[in-house]
Amino acid sequence: MTGELFALLSAVFYGLAGLAITAGKDRAKGDNGVFLSVCFTALFSFLLWAVWGHSSLGSLFSADNRFALGMFALSGICATVIGRTCMYRTTERSGAVVASLYRRLIPVFVVPCAFLLLNELPSLQTFVGGGIILIGVMAYLVNASKPISAAPHIFDLFGIALALFYALAYTLRCLGLSDIPDPLLGTLIGALTGMLWFLSMAALSPQPHKALSRLIVDRGIWHFTTAISLSAGQILQFFAVKYVDVSTAAILGSFEVFITGALVVLVFKTESIPIRPFLFAATTACLGAVIILL
Repeated sequence: MTGELFALLSAVFYGLAGLAITAGKDRAKGDNGVFLSVCFTALFSFLLWAVWGHSSLGSLFSADNRFALGMFALSGICATVIGRTCMYRTTERSGAVVASLYRRLIPVFVVPCAFLLLNELPSLQTFVGGGIILIGVMAYLVNASKPISAAPHIFDLFGIALALFYALAYTLRCLGLSDIPDPLLGTLIGALTGMLWFLSMAALSPQPHKALSRLIVDRGIWHFTTAISLSAGQILQFFAVKYVDVSTAAILGSFEVFITGALVVLVFKTESIPIRPFLFAATTACLGAVIILL
């Protein structure tokens, strides 16, 4: 139950982050806080690792750990750089609910990634529960198809890329955790890799000063809310894949769309949601999660 709980809590924070991204876009002067969120992830994971981490600095750079460290770094490129940037851009243009629906494609990509890289197939129980969740998601997606189709095609590609690279990151994290079972260290390395990537790309751009300024100019309340929520979501996600298989963690992450929808309807009221399809999707998602947790 521990891994499943971490996965569900991660979904809560990712849902809140989507709403905060939407709220902060009108005040954005740069990247809307993407780099800020990466910095917060690095800070929080370092503080937690310093207290509860299982790995010592002296043992990290041995030959036996190089593969795991490389997997953590690659997962950072996939999730913290590419996946997170696509998440921001999709959310800004299509809304938090639609962006969370794109993230529901993650289990679709996770299964082949896990099979190819981990030789792992989900159990029949996970297939059944995940299938029920995805039926609810697809039912809602059909009713939300008008706002999706109204968006330019490139935004659809951003959403698909978001799901693909997060799924790949899930799998790479599992590869790293099999050798170094320290999720906080994995999160820290991924975030530091992301920070280095963004700073390097800005420094190598034709206008370095302008590019660097764009990374740090957005520091409003919604940008900080997004940064904290995404950091918490990613750290909890790392803990989840330590205790459950990668496919189960990804499928339970499907609850993000319903958490986002509930926040939109009850708190933020920033988007129009078809209530009946939403309730149907939420009910089927709960049923699927119960089957997975049995």
